[in-house]
Amino acid sequence: MSTYVSGQPQIGSKFGRMISASQIESAAIIVLKKWFPTYLNEQERQLGMRLNTFPNPTNYTVRNSFDTLEGEPLPKVVAISPGMIGTPLKYGRGQYRGLWSLDIGVATSAKDEETSNRATKAFGSAVRGIIVQKMQTECLGMTPKLPVANITWIGERYDDLPIPNQIMLFKGATVNFQIDIEDIVSSWTGPPIPIQPTGDPNWGEVETVQVELDKVAIDDTP
Repeated sequence: MSTYVSGQPQIGSKFGRMISASQIESAAIIVLKKWFPTYLNEQERQLGMRLNTFPNPTNYTVRNSFDTLEGEPLPKVVAISPGMIGTPLKYGRGQYRGLWSLDIGVATSAKDEETSNRATKAFGSAVRGIIVQKMQTECLGMTPKLPVANITWIGERYDDLPIPNQIMLFKGATVNFQIDIEDIVSSWTGPPIPIQPTGDPNWGEVETVQVELDKVAIDDTP
């Protein structure tokens, strides 16, 4: 019998894998954080620029919009999986696989149009390279693994971001992917009867509480 540890992802043997869109978003952020420095340096080489010209992103979020707020650290990276594409496919012993949409947005700023344009498109290119070249193998090595079978790049765009009361130019890159994931859920698993919640297994349940009071004399002499 395995012991559940809060904060550590685990797959229950009675349930099997149950993929959540938030897992795809979190996995994408993990991969981007790891590989952005390498791919931004390569963008600088291919553009003939001094290395480390582009700052590495430190602001990552799964907030469900491609925007930025006044005062937020930039560059900012947003990962959104808005849902599935098409009809899931049933295969094998009752497992399902399907295509999930994954959109990665990067918000940047610069003082002039040329610098802003070059930086935004460099970030978009780096995102494209990282997700296409690295996300599948990285996800298969995660614990528990995310069974990504294939990744397809389907497009990207670059837009101005309307941030009021700002002097600098804000631009956003949005890169779109289809993520083919196996074993999303299986019809051959699931517990035979409902399992009652047991509270936090790290603490257990408290049935009785014993309180001991120690009487201490109060000296009210002035």
